[in-house]
Amino acid sequence: MTTAHGTIAIVGCGPKGMYALDALCQAAQEAPSQKFDVHIFEPSPYPGAGPIYDPGQSEILLMNFPAKFIDAWTDGRGPDLRAWLKERDMAVASGAYVPRALVGRYLTWCFEKTVADAPSNLRLKIHPRRVTGLRQSKGGWVISPGNVAADEVLVTTGHQNWSRRGQAENPFAIPSPFPVDRVLSEAAIPAGTTVTCKGFALTFLDTMLALTEGRGGVFTETGQGYRYRPSGREPRLIAPFSRTGRPMRAKVEEDHFVPPQDNTFWENWIADFDATLKETPGTTFRDDVWPALLRSADRTLDQPPGSAAAFFDDWQGCAFGPARCCEELRKGYAVALGLVAPDIGWALGEAWRRCYPQIVRWVSHRALGPKDAACFRHIAAEMERLAFGPPAQNVGKLICLEKAGLVSFDHLNGDAAAEIIIDATIPPAGSADLSQPLAGLLRDGHLSVGALGAIIVNTRAQALVDSVPVPGLSIIGRATEGSVLGNDTLSRSLHDLPERWAERVVIPATVSTHRKLEHIA
Repeated sequence: MTTAHGTIAIVGCGPKGMYALDALCQAAQEAPSQKFDVHIFEPSPYPGAGPIYDPGQSEILLMNFPAKFIDAWTDGRGPDLRAWLKERDMAVASGAYVPRALVGRYLTWCFEKTVADAPSNLRLKIHPRRVTGLRQSKGGWVISPGNVAADEVLVTTGHQNWSRRGQAENPFAIPSPFPVDRVLSEAAIPAGTTVTCKGFALTFLDTMLALTEGRGGVFTETGQGYRYRPSGREPRLIAPFSRTGRPMRAKVEEDHFVPPQDNTFWENWIADFDATLKETPGTTFRDDVWPALLRSADRTLDQPPGSAAAFFDDWQGCAFGPARCCEELRKGYAVALGLVAPDIGWALGEAWRRCYPQIVRWVSHRALGPKDAACFRHIAAEMERLAFGPPAQNVGKLICLEKAGLVSFDHLNGDAAAEIIIDATIPPAGSADLSQPLAGLLRDGHLSVGALGAIIVNTRAQALVDSVPVPGLSIIGRATEGSVLGNDTLSRSLHDLPERWAERVVIPATVSTHRKLEHIA
């Protein structure tokens, strides 16, 4: 867009929308002669945080990655989370897993700072409502409700249908545990009831903690694990079930865990891995990328070639029963606390974590063939369990509650009779569970879906249909997961889509017409 004045809309302003707004502010500073009206649509009362990082939610719900990685800014233009907390006399360790509510307060402050520091050539208007429709019109888009016209629309609606409110077809008595303070209250789930939970991942842990610690139960750390003192307000039994029965492995505790290899090993390995991805023609995930990761896991622990492959085949070869589930939880927890030596499962997860930025760059915006896409989907789902599991303290609490008899793994296949059933999963990333306005855009042919089940966008976040950008329509976030990998992160270093999008919609007036055409191309 090269006009002297334009209208931009950002639909959804959680963290991704805020990052885009900040990038837009930075780009607009470089084009002072251009003026823009910017409409921001966010139904949550906490723009920047959104419902996922609601500052008012329970403090027992923790982040899934350490505080040291949470930074809403680029180029040091604002404080990262730890610096922001230190300014408020709330210093936390770099490896601490802080409450999501605390991060929500930080993100809300960052949004307010972004708005306060916006350049004068951006006129911002915040609409505290949900967008239900986008209709293409001559030269742009019309946003409903309100019939707001915009030349450019960026949709960053994040977790689609995250609370599943109003889904009458959902067979579960409680279709989502969020927000836990209201949905999982004692009025909804009385003390002494039997509860089953579909899902055995991060959302289940949130549910479990809300129904125990959140009701006044007290965990005491012992050094080897936890003890639990019940409040008497808990359910009688909490029984998770899932298709695979496989648990998530605990993240290591940095204060206790000693890695078997130093950073030099990983720097050299990642450099070789990166070179392989860039220089090998016809690289595929199944035949090149995944075997390289398996080899790196073997080398991490000086294991015989094929050790990681054998572990992975055994791990995903069948559904886990109660005994195998308990064994894997305890093994991963002991490794995380440094109580036992790291095993090949840890090494494989570490290889995936260390090489993840390279995997993200290689997969994003790449058209994988059907077989390679199916292979990647399957392996990536398992590596979520091995590489991106919960904080060790939450796994320790799960083990403690299972020992105390408040949690049971005896019904991982879902055969428990229960008074209340909770859907403790989250809607899948990509295009599988879109809400408005994305559902309508897909229905009307303005979006396309790739082999990994994602809404397809280019490197400037523009929606693509038949490889052609849809004029004035861009998408950033979970709906594109697969077209762009790694959307579920607060990191601004993993992706530069907000910056690329902002540079495209704000072209500095000082560059020549030739340069403008180059920039758009």
